[in-house]
Parts: sequence; C-alpha cells; structure tokens
Amino acid sequence: MPEAPDASTTKGRSMLENVKRIRQPVTWAVLVIICASLVLGIVRLTLLVFWERTQVFAAFQEIGLSIMNLSLVIVLVGLVCTCLFVQPATANAVRLAKLSAWVIAIGTLLQLVCLILGLAASANAFGVIMEMFGGLLDVALKGVAAGVLFVLVRGVNSGRLDLAPAVPEVSAPTGTEKAQPVWRPEQASGTAWRSARQAASGARPDVGALSPSEPAQEPTVPPERQWKPRLNDGGEK
Repeated sequence: MPEAPDASTTKGRSMLENVKRIRQPVTWAVLVIICASLVLGIVRLTLLVFWERTQVFAAFQEIGLSIMNLSLVIVLVGLVCTCLFVQPATANAVRLAKLSAWVIAIGTLLQLVCLILGLAASANAFGVIMEMFGGLLDVALKGVAAGVLFVLVRGVNSGRLDLAPAVPEVSAPTGTEKAQPVWRPEQASGTAWRSARQAASGARPDVGALSPSEPAQEPTVPPERQWKPRLNDGGEK
C-alpha cells in the first residue's frame, strides 16, 4: 500500500502555495512603501528648508540618509524575481518589474544628489571621507538593484529570458458526454420465443440468436401438429 503523505510535507506545500498566491500583492505593497518614503523625504526636505529654516546643505545631508531604505530595495528585487521566474508567473510581472526599476532608479538619483550636496555640511575632512564612502556604497548597491531589474525586463521583452510557465488549467467535465454502456443490444446473444404461438408450437427458442442482418424465419410445424378448427356433429365449424 502506498504510504500516506507526511503531515509536515502537506503543510509545507500548503504554505508554499499560499506564498505564491500572495507574492504579487506583497510586491506591490513594498513598492508603495518605497514610493511613500521618497515622497515623504521630499516633503521633509521642503519643511526643513522653508519652514524650519534649516541650512540647505544640512537639510540635504539629513534627508540623504533616510530617503530610501536599502533593505526594502533588496526585498523588492527578490519579490520581483519570484513573480517573474517562479512557476506560475504572475499576470503583471513584467509591468511590476519595470515600474520597480524606475522607482529604484529615481530614488537612487535623489539620494546621490542629497549625498553630494550634504557633503558641504560636514565639519572636517575625515567626516567627509566617511560619509562619502558610506553614502557611495549605499547608492552603488541601489544602482545595481535598479540595473538588475532593467536587465531582466529587457531580457524578457527581447525573448532572451523566459517567464515561468503558467500552470495548465484542468477543464471540468461538461456532463454532455455520456459513457457508452457496456452491454449493447446488437452484440447480445441468447434464445427467446417471439410470440406465444411459437412457444406453443414447440419450436426452439433460438430466434434471438440470429444476426441482425438475417431476417427471422418461423420454424416449420408438421401438419399433424398444426392447429385446426374443431367440427361439430353437423359438420359445421
């Protein structure tokens, strides 16, 4: 007897299917969070310069450190790859990858501008070097993430990269087709009388065994066994 599937294996498969089902909504959610952080960074920069009267270079330095989170960028790239290359590929995987690439590229450019302008607010040369090194490394990683997404989108559009195949849909039975019966009348064989007269005549009950192409023939009854009307004493029937 085949062994029953392990409960942990079944649970793991169920969790994997649930993750596949929610991966695209989660990707959209992460993308929205990154876009919101960019918008909030620009709003915060405007408030620092025009409302709080902060020095321009100091404001750019403060915003450049928190305008786009590197961890969220890495998570977004991983989710986009699962939407593209994990079977089955999601419906809007290519569009989502292209949009994510543009958002990361715009955020990287804004952070680079903030980094360059914020270097003027550093007090000493050592602080400038450390901030430049750390900021450029962060910007470089985000630029690589945007470049990877652009390459994936271009490869898919050109046909050099194939999306994960979709799971074939199993068509449900329509119910219009009926199963053929096992017993067929034209293939039946047996013996039977066709009428009570044949049964009373003493003929063999083999008329039903004749093939459909041959006409049924009534058996010949001897004259002495044929039915005749009985005469009365006056000679009348």
